[in-house]
Amino acid sequence: MNGFEILADAYRKSGNEKNAKVLDFLANCDEEDICNMFDSTAFNEIAKAYMRQTVKELIGEGTITEDQGQEIRNRFSLLFNEKRAGEILKTVP
Repeated sequence: MNGFEILADAYRKSGNEKNAKVLDFLANCDEEDICNMFDSTAFNEIAKAYMRQTVKELIGEGTITEDQGQEIRNRFSLLFNEKRAGEILKTVP
């Protein structure tokens, strides 16, 4: 039993069948399947929103400057367009 199956069972027991259904599906996917889903652009806007929020918070905290935040946003967009999910997973520990 993998982590997705465990979570699916927990959601099913709590009556949340919709989440259980998604997790059942993911339980049957391998890493290549997950990467293919990500590369399909289905999750692009969600990933970009997380990145934008992170940069916004770091700028707000004074950890990075606005210029540095813009560089991060630009690099993120470039990598998103140039690399597939499987490639990125292999390059970052």
